[in-house]
Amino acid sequence: MRCSFWMSLALCLIAGPACAIEIALPGNLVFDVPLEPGWTLYLAPPEPLVRELAGHIAHNPSASGATAEQIAGVTRNRLAANEGILYHAASGAHLDIDFSPLAPEETAPDSRMLQRSAEIAANSLEQEDDVSQLVWDISRSTFPGIDQVFLLTAGYLQHDLPMVFLGYVGYTDRSWVYLYFQAPGNDPGVLRDIKLMLSRASVRAAGR
Repeated sequence: MRCSFWMSLALCLIAGPACAIEIALPGNLVFDVPLEPGWTLYLAPPEPLVRELAGHIAHNPSASGATAEQIAGVTRNRLAANEGILYHAASGAHLDIDFSPLAPEETAPDSRMLQRSAEIAANSLEQEDDVSQLVWDISRSTFPGIDQVFLLTAGYLQHDLPMVFLGYVGYTDRSWVYLYFQAPGNDPGVLRDIKLMLSRASVRAAGR
């Protein structure tokens, strides 16, 4: 995976403003996505993002007895579960890419289960202590290389700061798929970037 990343990065520097990055996934899959200027792929959680999210978690009553280092460690471990993170340092926006393989005894989820998973994600947002004025919607969507997809679109305030959330919940090749995008504010350039990148992204078998 790291060799593929550095090779793609070299091609980016030669090719210009937008370039394709490959991210290795479970099940011999590859996530292809073009990066717009200002976006960086991280295979380990970027520390600025860890600090930002840990700051939000620190306000939760459940974290009242924890030290700053402990909260940062928990935040870092949660983010490390992703195969990759696309991070926009200037705005703090990020796309978390998580493919979670089924256990051998598990069966593939149907449409109802996928939609329910998206609803659970919305409910989890609503239950955050620092989230208010949440408005959300779930719709069927499509994503090249993913069999079934539901899209959770949400807007809310977090510590009185407007936030945008896009969550793709899907299934393919014995893996649950979670593509979660969060962006502070309503920067039209950031939203344009992520929609453009995702419209050109795809999941494929390695070697194809």
